[in-house]
Amino acid sequence: MARRMAGRALALVAGVLLLAGCSSTIDPQTAVDAVRFTEQGQLQSIESGDLTGVVRLYADDAVLVRPDGSRLEGGAAIADAYGALMEDPNFALTIEPVAGWASEADDLAVLTSTVNFTTTDPATGEASTLPMRSQTVWHKAPGGSWMIVSAYNVAIAPEPAAAE
Repeated sequence: MARRMAGRALALVAGVLLLAGCSSTIDPQTAVDAVRFTEQGQLQSIESGDLTGVVRLYADDAVLVRPDGSRLEGGAAIADAYGALMEDPNFALTIEPVAGWASEADDLAVLTSTVNFTTTDPATGEASTLPMRSQTVWHKAPGGSWMIVSAYNVAIAPEPAAAE
């Protein structure tokens, strides 16, 4: 019986060591910084009109929720929407980081940002900026690069006018 208990204990310890050896851990802030850097590359692609550079970061099954609540599902639909946006001469995005976290396994990160989304107002023909809050979920397969799997964007309501 003692031999069987010792064998089970040894098997348990070996299993724990194998699992520990399989998991890679990094400082989560390092992962957040890497994803923010990747995000900046996407913004540079927007500025330069590089549609491929903009959409290459979306997973094939990514979901993007727009401020009006409509959903784009799949990398192809997201690429089509960005293609239309990039034809707008006023299209621009600015991102101000708010918060972010990442797993120690270096495979999942979530970023929250304040975004200014500028397009041409169809009624006036003038540039119009919509302030938004964005939460983006990123995934990285082992040995892969960070990819957006979900982006949820909500318009920020304007501050009420101060009473005089």
